[in-house]
Amino acid sequence: MSSSRNFDLEYDDYKERRNAAGMGSRASSRNGGRFKPIDKEKEKEKKEIGDYGLPKNEYKMQGYDERSSDVGADPLASVRTLRNNLRVMSLEHRDKDEPVKSHLCQSACDDLSKAEKQLVDLSHKRSDAVVRGDSRQAEQIAKDMDRVKSDAIRNAYSDLMMEDGTMKAFGVNSKWTPDKNPMPSDDWKPMTPMKPRKRAETPKGRKTESRQSNRGNNDNGDQRMTSKATTRSPERRVIPTEPSKPKTTRKNQRLSTIGHVPEAIPVVDTPLPGGSTVQDDPYKMPTYVGRCPHCQLTESGLGRAGGMEKHFAKYCKVMTSCKYCMKLTMVSQLTDHLIYRCEFLQDTMEACNDCGLAIEKEDQKRGGSHPMCRGRRPPTGAQWCPLCTIAVEDNEENWREHLLNNCYNNQRRDGPEKDPWEMKQEQEDILLGAKEKKKREMEEEERLKKEAEIRRQQQQVVVNNTGYPGKMIDADKLVVALQEIQERKKAEKKKKLKDIEKET
Repeated sequence: MSSSRNFDLEYDDYKERRNAAGMGSRASSRNGGRFKPIDKEKEKEKKEIGDYGLPKNEYKMQGYDERSSDVGADPLASVRTLRNNLRVMSLEHRDKDEPVKSHLCQSACDDLSKAEKQLVDLSHKRSDAVVRGDSRQAEQIAKDMDRVKSDAIRNAYSDLMMEDGTMKAFGVNSKWTPDKNPMPSDDWKPMTPMKPRKRAETPKGRKTESRQSNRGNNDNGDQRMTSKATTRSPERRVIPTEPSKPKTTRKNQRLSTIGHVPEAIPVVDTPLPGGSTVQDDPYKMPTYVGRCPHCQLTESGLGRAGGMEKHFAKYCKVMTSCKYCMKLTMVSQLTDHLIYRCEFLQDTMEACNDCGLAIEKEDQKRGGSHPMCRGRRPPTGAQWCPLCTIAVEDNEENWREHLLNNCYNNQRRDGPEKDPWEMKQEQEDILLGAKEKKKREMEEEERLKKEAEIRRQQQQVVVNNTGYPGKMIDADKLVVALQEIQERKKAEKKKKLKDIEKET
C-alpha cells in the first residue's frame, strides 16, 4: 500500500511539473487516454518542409565567357565551321595514334551535327516569319538560334581541345583552352632573391669633403682652380721606345671611289630546283626560270614565288587532284590516297581483291566490281595506272614517260586540268541543253499534230456540206496553176499570129 501511494504522489508531482512547463495540452489526447509516443514513420509523414530562408543564387559559369564575334555572328555558319575544324583534328589525332582525343573530337562533331539540324529548321521558320512580316516571331527565333548555338558549343567541350585563338574567333573566352606554346616544366626555376649590393668603402687615409665646403666665399672661381691645381699630382711622361707608325688619313666613302674603276662582276651560275643551271646576269632582266622536279619541265616563271604551286595545281602531268577532297597527289599514289588518306571518303574504300585498285567496301561485300577492274593483279614490279589501267613499271622514269606520252585518260596532256566545279557546270549545261532540245522537239511534234487535226476537221466539214469526200485545194498551188495556163495561152496566141504573118 505504501508503495502504491508513493507512486501516486510521484505521478502527481510529475503532472504538476509537466503542466508548469506547458506540456499539458500535448499530453491530453482526443480520447483522453494516456500519452503515447508517435512512431518515427508517422512523424516523418506529418513533418512538413519549412522555409529555411536560403538565398536563391543563380548558377554562373566560371572561366567560360561568350561574346559576339565576326565568325560567330551567323549561328549556322559558326556551328558548321567548328564541326569541320573538329573533324580535321579528329583525323590528325587518329594519324598520331591518339585515340582518346580522336574520339572526343568525333563525339563533339556528332553533337554539333545534331545542333546543325535544329538550326536549319529554325532558319526555315525564321524565313517564313520574315516573309509573313512577323518581325517579333523572327526576332524570337533568332534568339533561339543563338541559344542553340551557345549550348552546342559549350556542351561539345570544344574549348578543351582547340587553341585559345581559335575559340576566341568563335566568341568564346575560356581559361580551359590549351596553350599553343606551353613552357616545359623542366625550364621553370624559382626566382632566387637578389643579393644585396655592397657599398664601396672609402679609403682610410683620404678625407671626404662636400662640394659646399670646397667652394669659397667669393663668387670667382680662381681660388677653386688654384686649389685643384695644387692638389693634383704631376703627370708622368712616358718616353716611347719605338717610333710611332704614321696614321692613315680617313676619307669620305664617296670621295674615295672617285677615279676608281670597279672590277667586273662575275656571272654566277644559279642552280635551278631541278638541278640545271642558268646564267643570272645582273645587268639584264631576271628570267625566273625554274624546273619542275616531277615532270622535268623547264619554263620561265616557275622560279617566281607561287609559280611552282600554280604549275602543280593545274599543269603538272605527273600529278592530279582527288575528285573527292580536291587535294593534289601524285598519279602513282592516287590509289593509296583514295584508300587510306582521303578525308572525304574516310575509310569507305579498300583495295579490290581482283586488281588491287580502289573500290567501295559495300560494292565488294555485295560481290560487285568497279568499271576499271582488269580482273587480275599487275605484273611483278609494276602497278596499274589509276587513270587508264595500263601496267606501268613502278619507278619515277617509267611513270613520267607513261603520263607524258602514253596515258590516254590523263586530262592534263591536252592542257590545264579543269576545275571540277567548272566540269560539273559544263555537264549541267549539256544536260540542260539536251532537255531543252527534247522539249522543242516535243512542242514541234505537238504543233504538227494540231495542224493535222485542224485539216482533218476542215475536210470533214466539206464532206458534211457537199457529200463529196474531196481533197482540200491549196490556194497557192491554184494560183500557180492558173498563171501557167495563162502563160501557155499567150504563147499559143503569139505562135498563131506569127504563122498568119508568114502565110500573108
